[in-house]
Amino acid sequence: MWYYIDMEMLERIAIKFRDAGFDLFEVGGHVRDSLLGRESKDIDLTTNARPEEIKRLIEGMGTIYNMGERFGTIGLLCDDTQIEITTYRKEVYPADSRKPDVVFGDLLLEDLSRRDFTINAIARNPLTGEVIDPFNGKKDIEARIIRCVGNEDERFDEDPLRMLRAIRFACQLNFSLLVRINKPERIDIVSKERIRDEFAKILLSDKPAYGVRKLCNTGIMDRIIPEFIALKHIAQGKNHIKDAYDHSLLVLHKGARIDQGERNLTFRLACMLHDIGKPETKVEDEDGVHFYSHHNVGARKARKLLQRLRFENEINESVCHLIKYHMTPIVLQREISGGRIKKRIIMRLVRKVGEADIGMLLDLVRCDIRSSKNPRYKFVTILTRMVTECLKEEPSKMTSPIDGKEIMGEFGLKPSRVVGEIKNHLTNLVVDGVLDKDDREGAFAKAREYIDARRNQLGTI
Repeated sequence: MWYYIDMEMLERIAIKFRDAGFDLFEVGGHVRDSLLGRESKDIDLTTNARPEEIKRLIEGMGTIYNMGERFGTIGLLCDDTQIEITTYRKEVYPADSRKPDVVFGDLLLEDLSRRDFTINAIARNPLTGEVIDPFNGKKDIEARIIRCVGNEDERFDEDPLRMLRAIRFACQLNFSLLVRINKPERIDIVSKERIRDEFAKILLSDKPAYGVRKLCNTGIMDRIIPEFIALKHIAQGKNHIKDAYDHSLLVLHKGARIDQGERNLTFRLACMLHDIGKPETKVEDEDGVHFYSHHNVGARKARKLLQRLRFENEINESVCHLIKYHMTPIVLQREISGGRIKKRIIMRLVRKVGEADIGMLLDLVRCDIRSSKNPRYKFVTILTRMVTECLKEEPSKMTSPIDGKEIMGEFGLKPSRVVGEIKNHLTNLVVDGVLDKDDREGAFAKAREYIDARRNQLGTI
């Protein structure tokens, strides 16, 4: 139904342009997606009318915005549909920039010839349905291939971001890449924000591991996340059949099958980067290969690279949090499998990781283990069941029955780190079930015991 609603709107706009003596064609992703039977959220139109004429013709049809006017683009928000109408143009790209010098044109063919890929260089008349396809884009859609318009080196030189876009379209549409990327270093002139946006779309596609591998094989990943390339040939010992690089890609592939809703990007970044700290921490001895504290090193490395790519702080922090704690459930594996794990350990795990992230952490661990030779993956199911039971008690809301001011007043203490330690100790007792959350008298008694023990150890407090 969405498509016919759009067409009714397009018809009204197209009639206005026709009656004023101008061309108007659908172009780009809207045409491509409709030929594929996919939903398209935005509509791109092209015309020989200049920006001032476009604004005059669409006045009163919706909300007009003109942020892209210097590039010939006028936007129209009509109901819930976003439409962008762009004047035919030719583009000249400076060697050190992906921002073109725009020259308005008068011919549709010129406009289509400047576009990136054949599947995006198809135009359609919204009034007659006539398709204009000078570069055989329809055939490439049928053959499910990504191919540049004209010379691929020239297209990628003009706008190096197209290298990522080619891989992104292959991942999103499940198409084959029929392009060669010969100068990945050209990506260096693209802003980190634009690289981040395309990379995020690759990760959010149905084939993120395929896309990441393509980025690595073409040399682009060396320019944007060289830390990931460093995982190649890092052998991981007897519990793995793959090196850290292929293992991480397999974890990402499995992780992409788990829907985390609005947090898919966070989860897939964590899947991809969870072992990013292994190159620096690898040691070998008579007992085999070890990666001591690779989770902590990995969290620090991930934070730096995500900041470099301008990811939002919220995403950055969550990804690093998952990486930091991804080994914690595995350390508990033997106790959990043997049925000896205590409830207080699970409660503390939930508090440490956070109720918002514990589900994703368990999914990450599940994908990590199932991408190795570890035969005891069933412990994650047991752990998940235990965590679910603990969550019913809302462990994150548990706190000391007495606050810092009460502790200082009762024991004559000044504001200090010790007060926080006492309060944290009492909170842990509540979590462990030793102290009731409303037992103030018991809390003061336990605080006295803690203070006396500290004085005996240190002689002061």
